[in-house]
Amino acid sequence: MIITDKFVFIHMHKTGGQSLNHVLEKTMPDFRGIGYHYPLELLPKEYADRPVLGMVRNPWDWYISWYAFNTRPNVGNPLFFIVSDGCQADYKQTIKNLINLGSDDESSKNYRKALVEILPETLEGNHGVGLSKDCIRKFNNSDEGYYSWQFKRMHGDLDSPTTYIGRFDNLQDEFLRLLEKCSVKETDTIREQLENSKRLNQSNHSHYSQYYDAELRELIEEKDHMFIDRYGYNFDEQNSTEAVIELPRKQIENATDSFRKLDGKAANFLLMHEHFDIKPMLQKLAKIPAKTWNLSGREKTYEAHKQTQSLLLIHDEDFRHYNPTYCDLYQKFKKELQPFIDFIAEYHQHNGFIGRILIAKLRAGGKISAHADGLYSLIKCNRIHVPLITNSKAIFMIGGEEKVLGAGEMWEINNATLHAVDNKSKQDRIHLIIDWIPNETVRSFDKLPLQPGDPQPVTKSMGAKIGRNEPCFCGSGKKYKQCHGAL
Repeated sequence: MIITDKFVFIHMHKTGGQSLNHVLEKTMPDFRGIGYHYPLELLPKEYADRPVLGMVRNPWDWYISWYAFNTRPNVGNPLFFIVSDGCQADYKQTIKNLINLGSDDESSKNYRKALVEILPETLEGNHGVGLSKDCIRKFNNSDEGYYSWQFKRMHGDLDSPTTYIGRFDNLQDEFLRLLEKCSVKETDTIREQLENSKRLNQSNHSHYSQYYDAELRELIEEKDHMFIDRYGYNFDEQNSTEAVIELPRKQIENATDSFRKLDGKAANFLLMHEHFDIKPMLQKLAKIPAKTWNLSGREKTYEAHKQTQSLLLIHDEDFRHYNPTYCDLYQKFKKELQPFIDFIAEYHQHNGFIGRILIAKLRAGGKISAHADGLYSLIKCNRIHVPLITNSKAIFMIGGEEKVLGAGEMWEINNATLHAVDNKSKQDRIHLIIDWIPNETVRSFDKLPLQPGDPQPVTKSMGAKIGRNEPCFCGSGKKYKQCHGAL
């Protein structure tokens, strides 16, 4: 939000605000910035009598620009992260999820619930999405599209005689027109600056019409009809003979494989098998002494897992993505694990291999706090859970969706998006967790042996704690506190 003696300018996402802010800061001597993407309701009362300026954009164009911007490698937007199912959904599904975010359907409620978990309490210090927990709590049971809701939230009463809205599609002339309405004496200087300045923060994409099929086009026409009617927008068809172009998904570490969690069949949970005979696993598990559980080190490394203990069967502390290490405990469970491994390999048509197996215990009354896995190998795998000991009060939340997983069931879960567990019972919850690594996700350098002079992974016995100033276990060469310890 920009305040001057003559007007207040509202910086709405993806409507040229960055470019206009830059010019105003250089040309207006009384320029004052208030927050970042702050809505009109946060305008200090002493400025309430000033005209409000803003820029509106064709909704079809805005959604494509928003998506293209957020798939840039260095952009981290919690809103995009949630509605894209942890970057697993394709562009069409992501935009549909965003458009319908305020709807009363179950999936939209789940997305809002996840956003309330991850967003900050206030907008103070915000440098990104411009949303707080309370914003999302107020956005419910709405038939409006996300863009319509966000625009009204940012600009307030659009019918106010002192609210002036220009059109983004003719940004320079429209903004100058608004300045003239406010009798801004620096208008000529601003015109000169605009003519000689490059547009900032532009998204890289072709004409928006090339990315829409009939379903997505009509959804925006239905949900954002108020804006379409108010500002006289229509769908400018420039792609009548060509196939619809699909925008790329956001990639992890610039990987270009086609891997999608849950086979693209679901957003959060996918039931792979309804019932396994888990008695052999339980019998073998009962023979594991408490001292072996107490060797667990996962809860010492990761804050979210501090109320858990783990038995590591196939595991590498550097989370390598190829040639995993089979721990001593694996041999104790090898026979009992085979039915699960055989089923998973057959399910995935033997296209891949087991990368990790662990048995995780969440103590009675314990929680795994909301988090998302971020390392390449954790994102580029099928993470599979088989509950061994559980109960109806052990609630698994993924992407805002809550579910009780039954003992003996096999589920793939989307660990790329926000997930958490709340064991409200007086019984420990124990899951078998297996990571299947698809062959196409293995990079060429994953298979290369370490060369002399390369940073060597630091090996630690199970349960050993890494000092903050020791080399990180991942082999980055950084101190632990500056690498995985910072997570």
